[in-house]
Amino acid sequence: SPDGFSYYWYKLRKEEEIFSTRVQGGGSVMIWASFGWGGKSSICFVDDRMNSQGYREVLKKHLIDIGSCMGGSDWIFQQDNTPIHRPKANLAWFKSQKTNVLPWPSLSPDLNPIENLWGILARMVYAEGKQFRTKEQLKTAILKSWEKSTSNNSGLWSNRCRKEYLKLLS
Repeated sequence: SPDGFSYYWYKLRKEEEIFSTRVQGGGSVMIWASFGWGGKSSICFVDDRMNSQGYREVLKKHLIDIGSCMGGSDWIFQQDNTPIHRPKANLAWFKSQKTNVLPWPSLSPDLNPIENLWGILARMVYAEGKQFRTKEQLKTAILKSWEKSTSNNSGLWSNRCRKEYLKLLS
């Protein structure tokens, strides 16, 4: 399974036995990235639990300077309704940056093209059952896979999302 654990039931009347296949010592990382028709942002590794202020800092460093390059002069930023995205301070910040934010329905990750790209990235990083002993090894694999995964997929995913929106609106 994706989390590295395998479950095995020995006998129905006995307590469940769990056999772990996870490599000891690894860990997980949180990342933020974006893409559009004209390109992509760099990957941002988030060290701590993200809050709304931290989210704004990530956007300042990794989005604003390249937004128009990724999406043209009248680009629109898409984000989901995660609680750290919705505070009034964040919405005011987008307005101050003259960044249009796409209104987004709650609980609809299937329409968000970055979710599809995260799936592609995860399959590339963990291809053939690959495991990592350190976070640094995992980060290196993520960076390499990000470069490969987005080289030809940006327009494809944005186009797919646009078609899904048109279906919803009709």
